Amino acid sequence: MTAASTPPLHVLRGILRLTKSAPSKPTPVSAAAAATAQSPASFPPTNDEPTTLRQHVMAQYRLSRSLPPREAKIKRQMAHDFYLLKRDLMERARLHDLDQGADEKLSPRELSRRAAARAGLQLPKLDSE
Repeated sequence: MTAASTPPLHVLRGILRLTKSAPSKPTPVSAAAAATAQSPASFPPTNDEPTTLRQHVMAQYRLSRSLPPREAKIKRQMAHDFYLLKRDLMERARLHDLDQGADEKLSPRELSRRAAARAGLQLPKLDSE
């Protein structure tokens, strides 16, 4: 799918899902980067609270709803490219783990659990556990 045919809400949910599955510690966005990405009409972030990546993504999504069509298209393209990049990097990390011998290090049960989790499923609890 191209950025033009992908609904912005779909891209937003994808980015949020990928950032949720990342490590749980907040990824601070620099105040300078957050300030340059926001329009003068929106309020600048306070120095007391570091902006997490998730908060930054939500703020940019809300901001893009009021942009002119040309600028909104550019923002949608950037968000779509980021989503694809993040998704591909996570897949690359997974393949890198497998190349390092995760199939030999992990039990078949753990490999099955991870495969099911990638598909959004949970394996049933077995009596032997």
